[in-house]
Amino acid sequence: MKFKLIALAAILAAAGSANAAPINNGAAGNGGLVFSIWDSANSYSRNLGYTIDSFEAGLAAAGNFKESFGDAAFTSFLGTADLASLKWNVVANDASGARRVLETFTAPKPLTTKTNDTIRGLALGTQSFVTELNSKLATDNSATYAVGTTGYAGATNKFADNGAGILNFSNAGTFASNTYGNGLSFMRINASATGIAASTYTPYVDGANSVKLYIEDVNGQKALTIAAVPEPESFAMLLAGLGLMGAIARRRNKKSA
Repeated sequence: MKFKLIALAAILAAAGSANAAPINNGAAGNGGLVFSIWDSANSYSRNLGYTIDSFEAGLAAAGNFKESFGDAAFTSFLGTADLASLKWNVVANDASGARRVLETFTAPKPLTTKTNDTIRGLALGTQSFVTELNSKLATDNSATYAVGTTGYAGATNKFADNGAGILNFSNAGTFASNTYGNGLSFMRINASATGIAASTYTPYVDGANSVKLYIEDVNGQKALTIAAVPEPESFAMLLAGLGLMGAIARRRNKKSA
């Protein structure tokens, strides 16, 4: 089994060099994954170092995927943030041809999908937001943005938790999304290059496991984790459930004998 985990200490040591800055805004397709977190005063955004293609390639490799991301700027942001009101998400986009837009979401996924033309508008809006982020990311992988300034992630007319009002669901998590079990799910929205037919929403999986995103403690500091491997307690609950099902089946077999 492949188990991939980059510890926060290693990320801190590599900050500024491991990921590509600025973020790929998807203008030519294959945009970069972006983590944003915000309260009413400030936001923090980070280039996660994956394009859509490289992220999907990582999932396609044998075994379960798990990586954690954080840096000193994230720790500093949390030191003054209103933790009770924080929202966060991860997105990526194509902004040419057939569109792919990646969005976090709370499962289950919406039953109704947005039309292709609407998702093309979402992709362009995401491209514009990432371009704004890049005004501060010439040399660094992350930065903070004050409310009312270019790149602030909480701006409801530009980004926020529903793609500036375009999505039919909230893509945001909170600090309560802090384990695999209660983390956000992750989906790819596909829209054709033309037309107004319905787009498709496809949640990401790695083998039998859903891809989940959550904020956890790594080496004593907060970090975003993207994982497709349940935590040990999740395995224990699964085994307990299977044991209960087995007991029920045996009881039924005895009654029918």
